[in-house]
Amino acid sequence: MRNIIFMELMGFPNEVINVDEVKKVQDNLKMVLKHWGFGEICSSMYAVLALSNESLTAKELSDRIGYAYTTTINALNHSMGLGHIKKMRQGGRYVYYIDADLADIIKEKLDQFLDILEKTENSIQQLDKNLKRKLKTSLKTVDDAIKFLRNMKKVRAKS
Repeated sequence: MRNIIFMELMGFPNEVINVDEVKKVQDNLKMVLKHWGFGEICSSMYAVLALSNESLTAKELSDRIGYAYTTTINALNHSMGLGHIKKMRQGGRYVYYIDADLADIIKEKLDQFLDILEKTENSIQQLDKNLKRKLKTSLKTVDDAIKFLRNMKKVRAKS
């Protein structure tokens, strides 16, 4: 019974699927998003929307992730501001859907991280000679990270 009810909630009313397997996918997706800087609620919303075969109302989403409706609305507004989730009118109500895939989100986060590293490198370069010498190891670490991320971008651009 639990499998059927769960799959109806996920938008698959005529299928019986192992709830534990779907929950594991959802939890893993949440973990990936949290690793890339998403908060608990935003990663939960994204995971639920990614596994749903239809757009969801804020109330439906709130029920599925287990957060208060107003908290869900605030997180939806935040995610829409980032461009990851979109809202549309459907059947007289607003529904929400994912508008960015995981690869786009990771690329965005990597670009942000590269920008921070480049600013850090520039700030170290602006220091006086003695202090810069003391931070030589830190500068090398930052430089190595920048090179690594730039190489990743080159590889990504080729594929």
